Amino acid sequence: MLTADIKNILRPSEAGITLIITVGNSFRTDDGAGPYIAKNISKPPRNIVVLDAGDKPENVIDKAIEIRPSKTIIIDAADFGGTVGEIRLIPEDSIPDNTLTTHTFPLRIVARIIAEDTGSEVFFIGIQPRSMEFGEELSLEVKESADEIINILA
Repeated sequence: MLTADIKNILRPSEAGITLIITVGNSFRTDDGAGPYIAKNISKPPRNIVVLDAGDKPENVIDKAIEIRPSKTIIIDAADFGGTVGEIRLIPEDSIPDNTLTTHTFPLRIVARIIAEDTGSEVFFIGIQPRSMEFGEELSLEVKESADEIINILA
């Protein structure tokens, strides 16, 4: 269930472009929530740009800087100890500076580069996974949460 705070963050910025960066590996069950969201936002509003970084968030840095967003939202599966499918705003200081995730480059560093080069506000939204084992199917709870985010963004 999306909280009022998260719904507000997902709303397009009135000051310019809102950039949605989805992160995750579609071959690791619920870690594929981010790519699932990107794939299923068929027609975002004109002031929302969606970039699917897959499991290499560093690959979208140049494009993100080129877009010059006023707000950047990074969406990823995150094990924060919540209930499966729970959607939570993750404070930046809770995002690791190392690569102890399924990604090759730390999200916190990606966010800092984008913020410093564009002045964009950056938010992290995590979806609590059930599993990140090999497989291509999202759990029902994670899929329902991802669909809620898609509905807000579309």
